[in-house]
Amino acid sequence: MRVTRRPVRTAAVVTGAVAALLLPAAGAAFADSPVPAASDRAVFWRNVDLADGSLAKVYQDGPGRFSAEIYAGGSLIDTLVSGDGKPVYGENNGLHVVLRPDGTVSSWLDEAPAPAPKPKPEPAPEPKPAPKPSTKVVRLPGGHTATFFTGKDGRPCVKLSVPGGKSWIYDLHGTLVGR
Repeated sequence: MRVTRRPVRTAAVVTGAVAALLLPAAGAAFADSPVPAASDRAVFWRNVDLADGSLAKVYQDGPGRFSAEIYAGGSLIDTLVSGDGKPVYGENNGLHVVLRPDGTVSSWLDEAPAPAPKPKPEPAPEPKPAPKPSTKVVRLPGGHTATFFTGKDGRPCVKLSVPGGKSWIYDLHGTLVGR
């Protein structure tokens, strides 16, 4: 079967005419939208970096009328529209944005409570070395010796020894402690 140019051209013209008639009706379906479409905006005004690193694209939609589209990670998360002379507020995950009637934008983040400081563990005290027994030997006349030392309870003691191997141990107060 042979197709000529005439039926193809006729189909293209009919399709174009139908599309031209239906597009205004499709546009009217969105006319009640409170946010003007990008094509309806008169002027792109400026970009504003927000407190969390996201972006606000501000448009001037008419005299005294501004809108701001808030983008985070490349996705539209909110749209603010001013026009009645009052600022418009928006909040998303702790990011607060204000669009003022003059088109200026400000933003801030919720203040998260600071975590309580973790107490630093105190290092375990190093064990004190056992006191070295300080021993001092004194030779007395007649072959006797006196040995001065610290006793088990930490008190100073003296051991008196006589020739022949006998000895007596006294503490600081002169009390006989051992033989």
